Amino acid sequence: MHATATQLRGQVAVLMSGAGTGKTRLLLEAMSCAARRGFMVVDGVPKSLALVYSRQERHDLDRVNSLVGQVEAQLDDHLRRGPVFMAFDDAQWTDPAVLRALCALATKLESSPVLWLVVARSEHAESVNGLALRSLVQAVHGSFLGPLPPLSGDAVVEVVADLLAAAPDDDLVAVCQSVGDTPRAIVDLVRHMREQGCLSVIDGVARLVSGPLSSGIASAVATEPAAQLPRPFLHAMRARLNELSARAQDVLQVAAVLGYSFDPHDLAELLDERPTQLLAPLQEALAAGLLRSSSDVFVFRREPVWRAVLDTVPEPLRCMLHRQAATILLGRADDQTETAAVHLVHCAEIGDADALTTIQDAAHRMLRASPQSAAALATRGIRLTEPGSPDHIALATTATAALVRLGELTRAIDLAHELLHNHTNTSTNTDSDATRPLRIWLDRALMLRGDFTATRYLRTDGHPTPTDGHPAAAFTTSSHDPHSECLLLDMLSHNHQATVITLADRVLTDADAHSRDVQAAALNVRAMANWREGKIDDAFSTVEEAVLLRGAHTETWQCDPLWTKAWMLTRVRKLDDALAITEATRRTIDSERNNVLTPIPLALRATILLAKGDIAGAEADAAAGLIASEQAEMPLYEPQLHAVRVIAALRRGELAAAADGLRQLEQSSPAERVHRWTMVHRTLTAVVTEARRGAQEAMTQFRDIPTDQSLRIQLVLEDPLVTSWTVRTALAANERVIAELVVSTAEQIAATNPGYDTLTAAAQHGRALFDNDAAALAGLAEMYGDPWAAASTVEDLGSLLCNTDREQAVRELSHAMTAYDQLGAEWDSARIRRKLRQLGVRRRHWNHETRPEAGWDSLTGTEEKVARLVAGGLTNRQVANELFISPHTVGFHLRQIYRKLSIQSRVDLARIAP
Repeated sequence: MHATATQLRGQVAVLMSGAGTGKTRLLLEAMSCAARRGFMVVDGVPKSLALVYSRQERHDLDRVNSLVGQVEAQLDDHLRRGPVFMAFDDAQWTDPAVLRALCALATKLESSPVLWLVVARSEHAESVNGLALRSLVQAVHGSFLGPLPPLSGDAVVEVVADLLAAAPDDDLVAVCQSVGDTPRAIVDLVRHMREQGCLSVIDGVARLVSGPLSSGIASAVATEPAAQLPRPFLHAMRARLNELSARAQDVLQVAAVLGYSFDPHDLAELLDERPTQLLAPLQEALAAGLLRSSSDVFVFRREPVWRAVLDTVPEPLRCMLHRQAATILLGRADDQTETAAVHLVHCAEIGDADALTTIQDAAHRMLRASPQSAAALATRGIRLTEPGSPDHIALATTATAALVRLGELTRAIDLAHELLHNHTNTSTNTDSDATRPLRIWLDRALMLRGDFTATRYLRTDGHPTPTDGHPAAAFTTSSHDPHSECLLLDMLSHNHQATVITLADRVLTDADAHSRDVQAAALNVRAMANWREGKIDDAFSTVEEAVLLRGAHTETWQCDPLWTKAWMLTRVRKLDDALAITEATRRTIDSERNNVLTPIPLALRATILLAKGDIAGAEADAAAGLIASEQAEMPLYEPQLHAVRVIAALRRGELAAAADGLRQLEQSSPAERVHRWTMVHRTLTAVVTEARRGAQEAMTQFRDIPTDQSLRIQLVLEDPLVTSWTVRTALAANERVIAELVVSTAEQIAATNPGYDTLTAAAQHGRALFDNDAAALAGLAEMYGDPWAAASTVEDLGSLLCNTDREQAVRELSHAMTAYDQLGAEWDSARIRRKLRQLGVRRRHWNHETRPEAGWDSLTGTEEKVARLVAGGLTNRQVANELFISPHTVGFHLRQIYRKLSIQSRVDLARIAP
């Protein structure tokens, strides 16, 4: 278009592409674009210029000349007003004489600004009209365009979102991408699924009514391959299959029995044919877009394609083919146990010992690398066992373990309970020994779900250990079970501190009698006990010893000392070291597929980012952690995640949100596990109370401090700034005894542990406030290692100077306000502005601007950047890379954007973005 308009010369382009690939859509968009650029647009051959004479009434040459004259006359009229765009759709069905006339006219008007765009189906490339179009391009040195490529994954998402006015989830996208890559196939499928009620739209997301699609081994062992696939998709897939030759269909169906991907050698052996006999049918399937190939295997185009093809194989034949495939695989020298097991679950008879051994072996191998596959295979294999048999128990144990790792704790608990309930011979020692691993996994699932009172079977002899008795008896037998011992240590850490410390010390006294993992768990308990006693050096040295003892594949994964070390480092503000450990922890959890533990690194990271002053990043990780906790059904770290959100809300001055977060913190810390979060809850309750109702009310949380040394230590060690806040608030409430005791406790801890600048700064900060000594605050800000604590120190310095050195006070308070502004701590900035006004100085927020509560103008600068990038089609990860933030932070900003703009999806955002 640009060349035609600026160089005043004709251009010819012929687009040839397959049916349904979007030719007409492209032509319409080109016409619209041409009109916007000032072209006169002519859509096809006008009726007034159509050929009305038959061949018998007029020679073909005369008809062509007549048409050329008519079109040329009209074009001359258009050209007087500017360049012309001539559009011709479905040229494969145009009268050949018209195409010859166009060729003659394009040649004649080659020096005029006329752009010809002719569209035809590539299936007709060798027809009379196809040859005529080729002659047209050659005659005028035009261009061939196309064929139009298949839609990309992002384009499919956009098409489906446009049709449904909702963002499609991954399963819906996979189904749409499987039906074919042409726009027509996808549009037709979406419309038919919507008409037949196969789709639901909830919260702006379109999903399949049939529920989440299984994948991998889970779909390979399913009894009905296509049970979750929508009927319109199956109809479309059968239509595509019917376009293949009967031979290609047969080969493709047998290949589907082998799996989503298959080795051509296996296919040849299963069919008892030579590779050369498979060449033609496999090439036909490749050309039809049903298969793709890699260096050594063939893979179905997408998993729904495979499942749809497999569903066309009658069930009795599927069973026979699975048996044949399993026999072939097990007869080979190389180990094909896992692949053979998938076939055996479809064809083995109940009680088939050899088949069950293969299935159990395969499921156990998969447990660490792919717990989802292990759970699916073991659960399916249970159906082939006799209730109460060793195979039944072994497969149930593997399935339960896999479900725990996946974070499907309710399913794990239900499965274990069902088997144990139906087990009829639990009274014998032999039977108790057989079921002990299953009971341990059940207890582990209960513990991770937060149900400590339900933990009963932790003794190595299989008999119940009442949680209200003396669980230390679990370590009195000569035969030690590291699984149950590690679990017992961790479980008791949540609600029996005195007992678990006694237990841990007993293990460490007789360390050689216990495994390295049990020793590591005991050292972890002792490290936390040292911390609570204020012995920071001892705590770190002990936890370091525990970290060294833990193995690469440790049984302490539910109480990993690495987490404890990161938590301690955060408290003493060695934040970079803590962050490095947290990232290592995340990588370990990912590599070991322990999805149930996903919330833990998010909770640790959120706390670290908050200490670093990254409020948005901390909130984003906290929100992601809460979502992960819900998905994994593992609530143990929810209190820490809620605490982060409370503190973030306080720093922004959102007191209602802080109070709401505090209620959620309390609800997530029931009585049986509240001790770990007691001080967190009490401290935050006091801070929120002080902000809403004053210092006097806040101090009611700490009435027992004068009589409880342990409580004072926990209070001082909870956070470096708690000491100064408590002293400041206690003095405001005229509680000097409490203030003095907190200061002396902080000083005692700092003196006992002189290598930690943060502890020293906290003690000196508290003493300076208690003594009203501004000079004592000099240089403390840099010692904290916490930007918010540093700003608080400068603020206190300015406050103490108000009555003695007004000018210096104003300078210090201004510095503190700038620091708070940079951290986004609006509540603290507002407090300093009030102090400055009392000194006769007015300061505006350094980046303050009045924004409406809703609409595009309500977005912050960062939110606007995120919104524009997302509206431009970038994924959360791409936006994160662009802005140097985490994907969780992008997600957090997006939720704020959706709320402020009253929208529900990225599609909505793309529509309204200016």
